Amino acid sequence: MAESKGKVLLVAFYNIKAQGVRYLETALESAGYDVSCVFYKDFNSVRPKKTTEAELDLLCGRIEQVQPLFIGLSVMSSMYLDTVNAVLERIKQRFDIPVLCGGAFTSMFPEYFLDRGAQFVIRTDGEHAIVRLADALRTGSDYSGIPSLGWRDGSGSHVNAIGDVLTQLDGYGAPVINSRGACFIENDKLVEGDPQLGTMSYETIASRGCPFQCSYCCCSNLRKLLPQGTPPVRFRSVKSVIDELIEAKKQCRKLVFIHFYDEVFPRKKDWVDEFVAEYKKHIHMPFTIWTHPGMVDEETLRKLVSVGLMEVIMGIQSGSPYIRREVFHRRETQEDIIEATRAISDAGVFWASYDFMLQHPFEKIEHLKETYYLVKQLHGRYELQLHGLNFLPGTDIVPKAIEEGYFTPEEMDAIMYAPMDEQFGAYWKRENSEESRLWYELTYLLQYKDLRPLAEKYESDPLAHAAEIDAAYAKGKKKEKNRYLYKKSRIALKRVLF
Repeated sequence: MAESKGKVLLVAFYNIKAQGVRYLETALESAGYDVSCVFYKDFNSVRPKKTTEAELDLLCGRIEQVQPLFIGLSVMSSMYLDTVNAVLERIKQRFDIPVLCGGAFTSMFPEYFLDRGAQFVIRTDGEHAIVRLADALRTGSDYSGIPSLGWRDGSGSHVNAIGDVLTQLDGYGAPVINSRGACFIENDKLVEGDPQLGTMSYETIASRGCPFQCSYCCCSNLRKLLPQGTPPVRFRSVKSVIDELIEAKKQCRKLVFIHFYDEVFPRKKDWVDEFVAEYKKHIHMPFTIWTHPGMVDEETLRKLVSVGLMEVIMGIQSGSPYIRREVFHRRETQEDIIEATRAISDAGVFWASYDFMLQHPFEKIEHLKETYYLVKQLHGRYELQLHGLNFLPGTDIVPKAIEEGYFTPEEMDAIMYAPMDEQFGAYWKRENSEESRLWYELTYLLQYKDLRPLAEKYESDPLAHAAEIDAAYAKGKKKEKNRYLYKKSRIALKRVLF
């Protein structure tokens, strides 16, 4: 067995599955480094909790134990920056160890962490850059020529152009499933071992990138950072994906469900045909995918259903053509959306979940009404995920909201960089005006067979029937838990039948 080149400690925030960190672990271990991963707190969008002093002390204890060459922090979102900043500040106070930040947020705003004491940042794909940096730090050699790297020294900040990015993703290997040196810090406790091993649902991706340009999402702007000629969506081979899932089945003994977290699940016919054959042969587990109204194909869905596709999640976001086109930069028509839901239903998909972002500053009552009347036309059985709009740094909707006078730059910064409980609270908060609330509730009722007639009964004059609509909405909210349990039980049964 080759001698280790040294130790590296990686920290994933609010995500025990954290595929990005697990890919970096693969890269570093393949290059001869020992990696210890800390999965720092679990995700909870309803009651998010920032870090505590006890948890910071536990992390410091782990750092003292490992004595790493450097510490890598994966910062995918601005939603939990208060915790990341607390971790970074504590590391600076306690240790003289270089800190490296990466992830989507870091890729767009490298100076943010360089200004707060991180010695290094890596933008976009980090697999090659992190190994080259580790080698440079180990040997004391020059790192200034590493593509995608940023750093701070006595002369200031430096950020290199992004490069050394693979178009064929198999070259990065597969993410580590059982992180051998891992621990989980949550609720003021440190638990040894990889928390993913006890999961019932495994998350993976078959591709990186998104072909669309939604204004509320950073994907399109991350794509612009990549070297010219990089495809907007890059794919893994079917073999790479299946090999990963075979290993996941071995390591995660409670596994009953696979979740593909691609922005849009691959639709290329040859890829899908090979995937269907190999998935049926080796995996035979129920799974879910994300899609887009412009990418739904009934024939493809039928093939996927035949080998275990149980749920399709699709973002619709608004029933208003104006909001979708002019605000969200989405080009699909009402007819496209309705046809996509028909295809999902006719393909035999057991469960459809449709996302909507409602009651934001751009939306007026007429737009909410358009959403209600579009939802009335959706096909099949479906679940509605109704929530608000979060303004996230690096998205095109932020300058649009400022230009149109909804917020000043200072107000927008206060929103985007608010504590996590405020940000998630805004995500789930509902508009207080009575008419807006009632149209939101009427839309919500349409997903329930027994409550839908009430929505249709009161849609002509909701203000005159506010008490009845509120009561029906409360009844619907009570049904959510039973519906969730029904969905999970059917998935579990499907796993047994496989």
